[in-house]
Amino acid sequence: MAMLSSVPSVANAHGWSEFPSARQNTCYEQGGIWSGTPPNAACAQAKDISGSYPFVQRNEYAKNVQDFNNINAVKAAIPDGTLCYANDSQKRGMGAPHTGWTRTELNTGTFEYVFNATAPHNPSFWEFYLTKPNADLSKGLAWGDLDLIQEEGNVPVNGGKYRINVTIPSDRSGDAILFVRWQRDDAAGEGFYNCSDITIAGGTTPPPEPGPEPDLVRGDLFVSDQFGTPEVGDTVKYDIINKYGEVARSFDIVIDASNVNDWARLLASEINGWHEEFKDGAIFIGDWHAEMQHYMYFQNDPSRNFFNSKDSRASGQLTLIDGGDGGVEPLKGDIYELVKSDNVVNAGDKVVIATSEAATLTQTQGSSVSIQNNGTASIVVDTTGITANETLSFMASSIESDSVETFTFEVIADDGGVTPDPDPTPDPDPTPDPGTWDSSTTYLGGEVVTYSNQSWKAQWWVQGGTNPKATYENDKWGVWRPAN
Repeated sequence: MAMLSSVPSVANAHGWSEFPSARQNTCYEQGGIWSGTPPNAACAQAKDISGSYPFVQRNEYAKNVQDFNNINAVKAAIPDGTLCYANDSQKRGMGAPHTGWTRTELNTGTFEYVFNATAPHNPSFWEFYLTKPNADLSKGLAWGDLDLIQEEGNVPVNGGKYRINVTIPSDRSGDAILFVRWQRDDAAGEGFYNCSDITIAGGTTPPPEPGPEPDLVRGDLFVSDQFGTPEVGDTVKYDIINKYGEVARSFDIVIDASNVNDWARLLASEINGWHEEFKDGAIFIGDWHAEMQHYMYFQNDPSRNFFNSKDSRASGQLTLIDGGDGGVEPLKGDIYELVKSDNVVNAGDKVVIATSEAATLTQTQGSSVSIQNNGTASIVVDTTGITANETLSFMASSIESDSVETFTFEVIADDGGVTPDPDPTPDPDPTPDPGTWDSSTTYLGGEVVTYSNQSWKAQWWVQGGTNPKATYENDKWGVWRPAN
């Protein structure tokens, strides 16, 4: 992973084919690039070969060719088999032979090609290539596989996008690769090369409608392949772990005959609904649906359901509690707030934790509060001493058996609207407090550090490497950039 900050950039290329989506962008959007395995087999193979670097550097598929008007010089710089990664050895996984790349469906005729330019460059020109009908897509892409179908001159950028009407010949159909060359007209000869995997059908392709972009960071699968199969009587518990490694909130569902085959959807619905109501959608179980342009839970495809959060450091943890004859029966109970519901109370409220058996309550997280009637089946928690927003957790242990249960709720402090919000539940737009940069520390995207009397913001995961100032001076679009 440290290579993200130590591998030198061969060019200052910035952008990717957005529609149809470039290979590296599609893998990035599908997730699994940091932990676990990408859901697409071709992307997973690319990660095995090249790690996360090709996805994180999705806007830098480029090569400098000074004699760029000489196509033979371009082909010599980017030989057969390297076209889809611009002959950058650190990204070679993106050009490895595989038939499983996710494809965008296009119709013959004219469509609107969209290039997301994170750094527009003009003057420049464009070349659009399409694989020949007899091209073997199971092999690495070669120049001999391509037909040049269209050329465009200098195209103005609009709102950070280049938009070009491109025509797919009417005699083409089936799987293909659209290979796009965007060439700067400058002394360095910087050119950008993107492979978009497509399937061609007949008719007319409408241009993509503009819409919202995903605003959450994808994490691990909601239900992993290693998770067991719940049975009637079991309890499935899902903990939201905040950026400090603490349990911010817990959700659970008791498995019975009515939900044994549908518990995952019901549990996800509870998690999503609560966060929509109280946390402005800071967490969502499911995935972004590009065509519908919103997040959704995929009931019939568990491989599409991930933990998505506005804080990349948050996570979720699913636990199966055995309710069989040989296990310990969970302590049944509930939380009753005297003022508010949904496990959110105001500071000063008294909270009643009612259990099915007499129990002792031990606080496991948060500022110390008063616990009354401890040792009974109706225990009262007094939140008068809470002065700032925080999450409290308690462990209830039955006096009559070995049963235990965890109870978690949030306390909202009210001081006229000026109280800082240290709420450990993932914030909609967290801003980390700056700390001094340390080469031995691991930083995640969005974290801010100080170096040389200036604040610097990490754009992605990084550990070690050159200091932020030198990194930025070498590459304005590298991992470290000024925070303000």
